[in-house]
Amino acid sequence: MLGFMAVTGFFGLHNLQGLDIALFPHDEIYRFIPTHLTVQITSRRRFLPYCLLKLQIESAEFQIPILGRRETIRSKLLVSFPDRGPGRISRIIVTSTFPVNFFVRSNTVSVSADYLVFPEPVQLPSGQVSGGTEKRGDALSPLKGGGGEVEAITTYTGQEPLKLVHWRLSARHDELLVKELGAEAGAPVMINPDELPGKLEERLSHAVFLVNSLMAAGKAVGLKLSDRELPPGISRQHRLKILGELAHHVAD
Repeated sequence: MLGFMAVTGFFGLHNLQGLDIALFPHDEIYRFIPTHLTVQITSRRRFLPYCLLKLQIESAEFQIPILGRRETIRSKLLVSFPDRGPGRISRIIVTSTFPVNFFVRSNTVSVSADYLVFPEPVQLPSGQVSGGTEKRGDALSPLKGGGGEVEAITTYTGQEPLKLVHWRLSARHDELLVKELGAEAGAPVMINPDELPGKLEERLSHAVFLVNSLMAAGKAVGLKLSDRELPPGISRQHRLKILGELAHHVAD
């Protein structure tokens, strides 16, 4: 019996070693809203496969029945983050019941995956259309619109209407892809979270909702904070920069 336990213990621990694991968080993460996290697992083994692995990452679990020698697999996990702002995933817990189902053995794999959580988008209370002040200026091309030519194909984030989903490309790539269309320009808008209703977190959530909805409607959007100002812009990178400022924002 002791010999059996020793042998199974050896193979069980060996089954948890020699794994390379990398995480790739999405660049658009919102508080409380489940988002995809890409995990890549690579076997460094030359001979034996891995069996019955379970990875625990934050609030998500991912099971791998078998991982072949020198094999690399990628998968997407739905993870929800309760706090806005920057964060880092520094470890992954790997468990297995291999080779017998009597014991669960575990190993901790160190990783370094930085991410940034934006405030949860929340629509303004009824009767309030905008908390920002519009500026007069030249017409600008929108980030995303409802008409015009296709300008880019990007990953679906949950903010785009389903009519923009490119179903044929999505089927090929095993993920939802959307078309970014040109549209008629709108007057630039400056958003000031301090002018929005509610406490700090509510104001930031309303500001995120305004940024996304206004830019989706074809308006260039800027951000006004107490100590700095971002001029109106139209690109996805500009939108993420504004959302990042809101994610880092603290009360004065």
